[in-house]
Amino acid sequence: MSEEAIKLAKKLLESDADFLDHVTALCYIGNELHDQCWNTDYHIFALLSSELDHLPLSHVRPQCSAEFLARSDEEIAENIKFYRADVVSACNKILQQ
Repeated sequence: MSEEAIKLAKKLLESDADFLDHVTALCYIGNELHDQCWNTDYHIFALLSSELDHLPLSHVRPQCSAEFLARSDEEIAENIKFYRADVVSACNKILQQ
């Protein structure tokens, strides 16, 4: 198990801050561990990364307009709400391994 995955899973369980960055990083880790993370404990992170890949990660946000960031944050918040149970479940599975 990846120590980085454990760290990111804990952060997602504690806070929605940097949600997109953490989800994207967990998708990459899942792909590294399983060649592709579909149909694994990392599946939800691949799904969210795919659904939200048009939105800016934290290092890109300073280059974006306030209007675009507001729309992006709204879309991220909607996805957090909709997928919360799946993300919590996946994070808990990562922590249990």
